Amino acid sequence: MAEARTYRLPLAVGDLTLRRVRRADAADLLAYRSDPAVARQQYWEPFDADGVARLIEEQSYVEPGMFGAPLVFAVEYEGKVVGDVPLTVNVPEHKQGEVGFSFHQQYTGRGLATRAVAAVLGFGFAQLGLHRITAATFTDNERAWRLMERVGMRREAHFVHDGFVRGRWVDVYAYGMLEDEWRSRHAELVAAVGPGGAAV
Repeated sequence: MAEARTYRLPLAVGDLTLRRVRRADAADLLAYRSDPAVARQQYWEPFDADGVARLIEEQSYVEPGMFGAPLVFAVEYEGKVVGDVPLTVNVPEHKQGEVGFSFHQQYTGRGLATRAVAAVLGFGFAQLGLHRITAATFTDNERAWRLMERVGMRREAHFVHDGFVRGRWVDVYAYGMLEDEWRSRHAELVAAVGPGGAAV
């Protein structure tokens, strides 16, 4: 019988902690996932309290590396969850994954999301053994695609009218990154997000 694989969580990256979501995070998650301005750049509708409770409950059944189910990393800053970064293994036989992110608008512009996404990418590569991780965003979400470029992801496609979201057709930019690209760009994060070693 194969030995169960263990993963190192939470991750400490400077003043950020990336960890599993828990029931005590409900109010923090609701504060930004209920914001129409945040939801406008996502396929999902603004959350209510029941939706947040379902998200937290569903996460209790998700294990790292599970096929097709996003593992949602809560991004904790100064004792508060200010955003989350879901990571999904979507083609396990080819070591492919996908990352997304949502953040409280009051905490944007500080580099928190950039550092959190870079760290979660590293978890996917260093602990889950992924070879390639993709991300996508609506083309009018300049903050998001600039973040993807800051962490070293490359724009690979522009999909025209990729979906009909809340009464509008949306164009989508698709991004991707390989493991060796992440390691060469974020060598300082390897110890913090890998399976062993001290956090930075």
